[in-house]
Amino acid sequence: MPDINIGQQGKLRSVPKLTKINGDDDLSLIYRNMGNNHAYPFVWAETMTFSGSGGTKTLLSGVKFHGMKAADYCKVSLGAGATGMNPYFTKNSGANTITITSSAAGSVDIIVMVGANPDVKEIACRGNTGAYQSLP
Repeated sequence: MPDINIGQQGKLRSVPKLTKINGDDDLSLIYRNMGNNHAYPFVWAETMTFSGSGGTKTLLSGVKFHGMKAADYCKVSLGAGATGMNPYFTKNSGANTITITSSAAGSVDIIVMVGANPDVKEIACRGNTGAYQSLP
């Protein structure tokens, strides 16, 4: 695409933007301050506690970020949890829900990151020289 300059690598609608990144004093949350009282969370962590013989709990339901369903747009990472919990998450794109299931009582740490899968090779571009970082 010859009409895209060096600062506009990637998709046309993916022009890099300057945004203020904020962390909360009390919450385990990092969000983008887009100005005009608009803030979007993009990384947060929480702990979900299961009692009895475990079960299923809803992490997100009906939530959209930037017009995208959370079930399609969020990445979820679970901690190991207590012995025997075997926690896992399920995404239902149709219902736009993300649920966490455990087979035993205990607590599991969860990290959620909002966004599409990045192409790290493209992000690591060094100007127009074509040189890339040496990634492991």
